[in-house]
Amino acid sequence: MKHLLSAVFAAALTVQTASASEFILGLGYDDITNNTDSGAQALVFELHADPFVDQDGWQFGVGAAAQIDTDSDVFVGLGFYANYDINDRWFAEASFMPGLYKAGSGGSDLGGDILFRSLIGVGYRLSETRSLSLALDHKSNNSFNSVNPGSETLTLRIHQSF
Repeated sequence: MKHLLSAVFAAALTVQTASASEFILGLGYDDITNNTDSGAQALVFELHADPFVDQDGWQFGVGAAAQIDTDSDVFVGLGFYANYDINDRWFAEASFMPGLYKAGSGGSDLGGDILFRSLIGVGYRLSETRSLSLALDHKSNNSFNSVNPGSETLTLRIHQSF
């Protein structure tokens, strides 16, 4: 599984880096609702490609995400993101990224290797190329397996546009 996760993430980076318009780094805490009794500090990386729709304050595009926490849980996903400009400084963000998950030793059993991550957040533009956001994501196997506790991660994120 480790090699599969590495291969998927490497492929995502290769595809996305060619047209990446934004890199996001987040620090936060996994399992904030204590669904699994395995809360841990989390590090999140995301790459967002140039949006394929940019109209009336909305931007839609494809992206890749990776998360690792201090329990060695790893999630890697590919999917779609949406941003909405509330005004010149404030924005809302959302994404949906299905992906692969591997629980670390002492980590969270989320009921399977295939999970769906949904995210919502609000952000503030510090400059034309840098923003901060606070985001909440939910990872779940969508009840495809009998065990499905889900896990929520709250992160403070810095965005760097290119």
